[in-house]
Amino acid sequence: MPTLTEQLDSLYSTTWQTMKTKAVDNIFKATPFWYWLYSAGRIQRETGGRWIGETLMYAKNTTVKSLARGGKVDITNTDPMTVAKFDWKLVAGSVIRLHGDDTENTDKHAIMSLAQGKLKNLELSLIDALEVMAFGDGTGNGGLDLTGLALLVSSTPTVGTVGGIDRSLAANAWFRNFQRTKDDTGLPTGDTSFAFNTRKVYNSCSVGNDHPTLGLTDQNQYELYEAGLTPMLRVYDGRMGDQGFEALKYKGMALTFSPSSPAGELRLLNERYIRLVINSHADFDITDWKPIPDQLDRVAQVVVKGEITLSNSRMQGILSGM
Repeated sequence: MPTLTEQLDSLYSTTWQTMKTKAVDNIFKATPFWYWLYSAGRIQRETGGRWIGETLMYAKNTTVKSLARGGKVDITNTDPMTVAKFDWKLVAGSVIRLHGDDTENTDKHAIMSLAQGKLKNLELSLIDALEVMAFGDGTGNGGLDLTGLALLVSSTPTVGTVGGIDRSLAANAWFRNFQRTKDDTGLPTGDTSFAFNTRKVYNSCSVGNDHPTLGLTDQNQYELYEAGLTPMLRVYDGRMGDQGFEALKYKGMALTFSPSSPAGELRLLNERYIRLVINSHADFDITDWKPIPDQLDRVAQVVVKGEITLSNSRMQGILSGM
């Protein structure tokens, strides 16, 4: 029996390790937002640390000025940097090994099929949970959820704390995302409200050649925008389309919809300043199989430790109330 137990433990564990790359790939291609982070290289793996720090630049160097001949350069010390502190979040799910299954599924292929089935189910469950968190505000499960877009790019940017920075304080206004509520005032003749407001948000979140790279909205708003385009001007984003996401090009940005995006909202995101940080010691890894007290069955967990972080709110925007 001990030899058989070890063999089955190895089978289940190595089955997950074999599946892991594909499973993680599926997780990060499950929604436009996760795929955008994944394809843009905004997933960063760290080896440890008590928390995640994002260095923020919030002020200019005030010593820069023109000089007269022989003039002196101001040497006043400036401290334009601070740090946003993001706590690690832990997400995990369990797989149960029933003693009856181990003793009855003695055929090699049957055991492999059972292991793959249970681990595949856990993979799909992780996808569902992470998708919900990605569009949440981080308050789910008592504040243990990953910080999502509802807080990072908020429709009420003067409320809440992001990375330890209280955005309700006037002194921290620099760390608020841009927000605009639908307003048809000044709407040019022949222009649509969606296009007019999108343009306002896009331009307000742009500095020089630094622009939003992903627009996320709900299906209805996406269809309204699509209907307003003439067939000759309808240009699709190939990168998103390759993964099955319907995406239009808006200037240099991919515009698409997600089933989890709140109705009547459009978020414009800049990939340079949003990232997913994962602890490399808990990177969708499976634990050892552990006996369940007073039972013949055993359990193992697949765990991921990480957080979604933000380093520049100014370059993120939301159009709400559509």
